Amino acid sequence: MAAALDFTYQYAFPSGVVVNDDSGPQLSLATCDADLVKPYFFDGKLRKPRQTGEMLYVLSDVVRTHFFLPRPALLDPVLTSNESLLRLEGFSGCCGVYARVDLPEGVFEGDCHGRGTTNVDFNTDMRNALLRLRDDEQVEFAVGADEVVLSRGNERTVEKKVQLPLRWIKGFSEVQAYLPQLEVAMEVSAPDALRFLRSLPKSSVPKRPTFAISAARSIRASQREVAGAVPIHGTHRVKVLEPLLLRAKSLRVWVDRDSGASGWEVRFEQGSFFLLISPELYRGFSGEGQVLSALANPPGDEAIAKVRASLKWQSELNAQALADQLGLQSAEVVGALAVLGSRGLAGFDSDSGNYFHRELPFDLDKVEDMQPRLGNARKLIEAGKIALVTPASGDAAAIYEVAGTGTTHRVRLEEQGPACTCPWFSKYQGQRGPCKHILAASIMAGDDEGKPST
Repeated sequence: MAAALDFTYQYAFPSGVVVNDDSGPQLSLATCDADLVKPYFFDGKLRKPRQTGEMLYVLSDVVRTHFFLPRPALLDPVLTSNESLLRLEGFSGCCGVYARVDLPEGVFEGDCHGRGTTNVDFNTDMRNALLRLRDDEQVEFAVGADEVVLSRGNERTVEKKVQLPLRWIKGFSEVQAYLPQLEVAMEVSAPDALRFLRSLPKSSVPKRPTFAISAARSIRASQREVAGAVPIHGTHRVKVLEPLLLRAKSLRVWVDRDSGASGWEVRFEQGSFFLLISPELYRGFSGEGQVLSALANPPGDEAIAKVRASLKWQSELNAQALADQLGLQSAEVVGALAVLGSRGLAGFDSDSGNYFHRELPFDLDKVEDMQPRLGNARKLIEAGKIALVTPASGDAAAIYEVAGTGTTHRVRLEEQGPACTCPWFSKYQGQRGPCKHILAASIMAGDDEGKPST
């Protein structure tokens, strides 16, 4: 059985659409946060109710779906609010698909009343109501309600006790390592994108990847890989975007050439829906380990503390501007944001190329406890099982030897990437993060005196 954390959500009321005689329908999203304080962020009118309803419905579809096993996944999206936008994020049950809805201030007629991150209740009634929203009616959008207080008194509270899988929490950490690596592969109009998605195989377990290929100003599917093609493992994971393209402006396709992960961004006149799918159907982001290198060699505690103190729910955090403000090097800020991202305190927006601040409503103070490879690397150092054999010199790599069970592994740290003789590295070639031996060598190499890092 997968490891899980018990977490109790308390909602002040069930999410749904409330019909008011004076103002018409009101879409109310019940929220919860880890501190159980009054969850009130936003109240305003939707300019395009149907479009927003469809975006939220598809997001709820993703978080309720396990894409390769018939297994229910009922998890609540995470919502971050600030003066610029509302942003909702979530993972599929298999953790191989990350979805994000960005709703900028132009989507609403109203003002943001607070900053914060919380969970949003997407129950069945609310999902059904989202599909019934129409553009010819006035729809109020409220996140929480200021007259409702979470308490144990007579107020109506919906409690839901769930087991929160660790893989879902770790997934938020891991995608922040993938998103900065994405590059735009192609962008096509919404009609062309819709034709492309409808042409994709419906099989949920394809034997071979399908490739998205840019053709003039359009896009087509192919079973053969050509230069510039974007691989898709599990085409049904991308087909979830079909309902959004009827009212969209374009589809932008992103790809990480090294890993094979791809991003699918449905762009509207106001707002966007971003979908990131893992390199393979059966690979969840939670088990990748891409964030381990950042955790193994973080910047100094002072730099991390300065960057942490500067987080104020910004929708964009520019590393260079933040470095100038704090008197740090840009690389230090990027490293600090990567570490804070692993703790759920920052996300990354590939479109702007910047991080954004949010705080997941879970206790992530012990994030390294969820990274056994990193813990095992530190144990190798503490046990004296790793030694520097050949120091780095010029273009020559540094070589370490690590005592294993009945064998000795050799680690090479060089500019083009580290390598190890262990079975893990031989199997994955770094595609699923560094092995514990490379991590141990990296930690030692990062210490100025060549001593184990603490």
